[in-house]
Amino acid sequence: MSDPSLFASPLARQAARNLHTVEWLSENDTWRSDWFYRGIFWRTRRMMAMTPDEAAAWLPAVAVTVQRETGIFVLEELSHWPLPEPLPPEALPWRDRLIQVWEQYPADTIWEKTIRLAALVRLDRRAERLPEWLTEARQAMDLESEDRHLPLAALAGWRPRPGDRPVSGDIWNAVSEWVQFWERLYWVYFWQPEGLIAAVALLHLEEAGWLPSGSFPEQLREEFYWGVRKRSIKTYRDEKILRILLASVASAPERLRQNITDWLELIRENVEWEKRAAVWDMLAAWQREGGIGRGQLQELSLLPDLARALWEEDGDVVRAMAGYIPEAAEVSAHPEAAREVIAHWEALSQSIYWEVRFAAWVARWNLRWVGVLTAEEQARFDADYVEAIRAENNPNILLALAQITPPGTFPLAIWTRRLSDQDDRYRLAAQLAIHGWLVEVASGSEALALEAETE
Repeated sequence: MSDPSLFASPLARQAARNLHTVEWLSENDTWRSDWFYRGIFWRTRRMMAMTPDEAAAWLPAVAVTVQRETGIFVLEELSHWPLPEPLPPEALPWRDRLIQVWEQYPADTIWEKTIRLAALVRLDRRAERLPEWLTEARQAMDLESEDRHLPLAALAGWRPRPGDRPVSGDIWNAVSEWVQFWERLYWVYFWQPEGLIAAVALLHLEEAGWLPSGSFPEQLREEFYWGVRKRSIKTYRDEKILRILLASVASAPERLRQNITDWLELIRENVEWEKRAAVWDMLAAWQREGGIGRGQLQELSLLPDLARALWEEDGDVVRAMAGYIPEAAEVSAHPEAAREVIAHWEALSQSIYWEVRFAAWVARWNLRWVGVLTAEEQARFDADYVEAIRAENNPNILLALAQITPPGTFPLAIWTRRLSDQDDRYRLAAQLAIHGWLVEVASGSEALALEAETE
């Protein structure tokens, strides 16, 4: 009798493999006891270049993890998990389940509540939820000033679904109240943090055509930019608010070049590292969403800017820069800058700072994944990878290397030797690499069996 799993869709089979990997990891004592290690696993997965289907196939595993997780660092990573638009129909129940587990998450602190809200407004963009978000926003305004900014920033990230238009009835009333709340906040607080947060919320509504005619989008963009530029980052909360806000800001297509030019002023060496990191996160998001690098490649690609900025040594900033993954057409349009960027990432993967080394390895893997490396660069990647898994003495980087195995012959002998390391985390990374290879081998056997079955 045929195995029914052989007739599941490729997306469902990949989702099952991902879920199996997470379940397998959760049985390991080292995994369960080290929240930072778990966070590095999910950070690596999120930074890795993925097709929309690959991102969707992780949704069941993300949902299971959110349901069980207690580490706030891990949950913050998971709250940013990319959600392809539109989702494949068979992935819609997976998204709905993820929404459900975030709704059930027991947020006890302001930061936990912020993470929960940030995840939910990204995942559930239905206008029907606006009354709930409005209640949350009003409750946030009842808090002390320093406590209200984080949840407000999370709620400001809500964006209407493409094509949605409020027509009449309760939805129209909810939209009107939502707009009025943020407009009032914007005018009352203006240059203060609440005003900057309100500007982002209003920009999202303007992008969807939900603001009344005669609104002021260019004024909002200009004042938000100058507000970010002038405000100093004094606390950890200030940094988190900035990252949340910039992560959701989009650029108007007709002003994209000017927007990019303006924001690039904030990646200079004399600017606070928190701003440099947040801006690179935002620019990388624009590129992933199709706002940069399509069509006007010579004018809009950030490859030359990335090449000029790789003097950077701050781990958080370098990690944000690694999120910019140029397409083949960008590389063709800027061949010298592309080769310089690739050479820089190669050098940074040998950095003495583990955070920089970590980001550089993921960046190198992403460039290999999108197919922009020359044969010589691919050969260097493969050789450097083998040497790295043999000699790497940081468990977090070894865990990342276990997830970015290049195609070709799997270095089983080297990974097997690392099973004898004294540190449990090194051994778990080696086990993960070998486990992933075995799953792929088994998946290949399944595919062959399915092909034979259908002949």
